[in-house]
Amino acid sequence: MSQGLTRRTLIKTMGIGAGIALSSGFIMTSWAEEPRPIRGGILRAAFAGSSSDSTHVLRSTNSNIDYVRARLVWDSLAEIDNQRIVWRLMESADANSDATRWTVKLRQGVTFSDGRKLTARDVMFSLRTWMSQPGSQSGWLKPLDLASSRIEDDYTLTLQLHKPVGAFDLLLAQSVFIFPENTQDFTSAIGSGPYTLKSWTQDKSLLQARSDYWDAEHGGPWLDEIQLFAVSDTAARLNGLKAGQFDYAGGMALLTARAEQSNPSIKLWQSANAEMSSLALSMNLSKAPFNQPKVVEALKYGIDREMMVRAVTMGLGEVANDALGAGQPWFAADLPVRAYDPERAHSVLQKAGLRSVNTAIRTSDYEYGTAESATLLLRQAKAAGFDLKLDRVPAADYYSDFNLLLNTPLQTNLYRPMPLPVALPFYYGSSAPWSFTGPATPQLDALMNAMQAARGDALVQRVADVQHYLWQQGGDAIFARIPSIAASSSQVFGIRAAGFFDYPLLRDAWLRPA
Repeated sequence: MSQGLTRRTLIKTMGIGAGIALSSGFIMTSWAEEPRPIRGGILRAAFAGSSSDSTHVLRSTNSNIDYVRARLVWDSLAEIDNQRIVWRLMESADANSDATRWTVKLRQGVTFSDGRKLTARDVMFSLRTWMSQPGSQSGWLKPLDLASSRIEDDYTLTLQLHKPVGAFDLLLAQSVFIFPENTQDFTSAIGSGPYTLKSWTQDKSLLQARSDYWDAEHGGPWLDEIQLFAVSDTAARLNGLKAGQFDYAGGMALLTARAEQSNPSIKLWQSANAEMSSLALSMNLSKAPFNQPKVVEALKYGIDREMMVRAVTMGLGEVANDALGAGQPWFAADLPVRAYDPERAHSVLQKAGLRSVNTAIRTSDYEYGTAESATLLLRQAKAAGFDLKLDRVPAADYYSDFNLLLNTPLQTNLYRPMPLPVALPFYYGSSAPWSFTGPATPQLDALMNAMQAARGDALVQRVADVQHYLWQQGGDAIFARIPSIAASSSQVFGIRAAGFFDYPLLRDAWLRPA
């Protein structure tokens, strides 16, 4: 059984913190330093939206504002906080000896907003529905063999897997929202969360607190109402906050942290170290010219990582060593950082019989840092023998063609933080749903299978094996780690990342009167 935490026993070390900006980052304010919560009030929060925003629960991870709203309306089976599992709708998950079968116990006394009690039938229906849809949740649940899984009683399920997965409980904690059995209209699916959706338009959502929330004895919802505003422009979100139109604004540019650090009326929030995102250049190893290992190696030495951190992350980020997950307990910290060495890159290309490499880099300003780093790379990589040109795609179109994403020779990437036992099989290996670097080798698949089967201390070593392989032979040049920044009025408290800084958990948010 994983060492899950209840909210009663959880040491509330915030995964999202408010603080004072310094030249090297932020000093976090711990939850313990916050005053006692006050009930009542309306929180007005602005997040990036998109033209595809909807109230459809199965599309809830398509945009920031949809994701934030989903975490208020629908509870998940579990959450990740400070790299550990916090049980929500399930209270335990136990594996058999080879981690091919998991027994899940559900929490009793949970009710949906229409008064129905949560049972195992709702969970099984939700899992089956998620697996039938494209998207992140179906990728996380890919190891699940639903045909061989069964309901034991109203609060117990036996989940059979296609292969051993020692960290399957971590997969179940990745925003697998639960809705009632036989739900037909997923645009108005009932949830068991602390808020209900009172009204919705493309620009604004109004959520009302439940007076009968099943977990109210442990805290919130403290607020009477939450209003979510879809505001695509970063500057407009900040200006709305400064004008008093919003109380909280997510997805701030890093320049905001510098410009507003001395503003006493604004509280800046920065992602914890382990929840930084990773900026990468993804090379598809099945596509020319990156089907030649020497070209991949040369480009990794053609990136000036320190300059990237200074120029792109405003000095608030840190250099990355071609591996995801720094700061996590599974991370292979012994991997070295490749220094910028254009002469070595040139030499490597010459060994491959190449004088130079001409190719395009697909990018967009969909996320801060991607287009900026691609532009800077044009100059850096030229000295290493790469003649690159930008293929800059409109933000609205960048993720619209899934097949193109998985078949582009070279593109920028921003990897959101996930626990490494979840992230690595999500992006690498033959079963990966988002394999930006192309098909896997048999050697990588063997390492991935060994990692997924491992548990406890053995899992740390197996993750290290995968990361060492990817450092040597993988197609991702992960060159910088970049924090996420949000801003709020000084009256906002209690907001937590719970695994996803850019889609924060507003369940325990509260306001102190001005």
